[in-house]
Amino acid sequence: MAEIQDFGVSVEEYLEGLEAGIDILELKRLEAWGIPKDLALELMNIMPKVANGTATHDEIARGLRIMSSSRKRTPQ
Repeated sequence: MAEIQDFGVSVEEYLEGLEAGIDILELKRLEAWGIPKDLALELMNIMPKVANGTATHDEIARGLRIMSSSRKRTPQ
């Protein structure tokens, strides 16, 4: 069973993020994993394309580079 994490996001913040097209909880999860916000947002745009099979080879490679980036901080 997956552990439940509290990222301190209110329902209002979450809904505002969804209106802007951003899953705030996913963003916070990626940031907690050590990925900087700008790269996390980029990765969040790539992941649905990978899931539905429309990602280009370059997008897949970019996503893998982000996830294994040397810029990645130590997870919190």
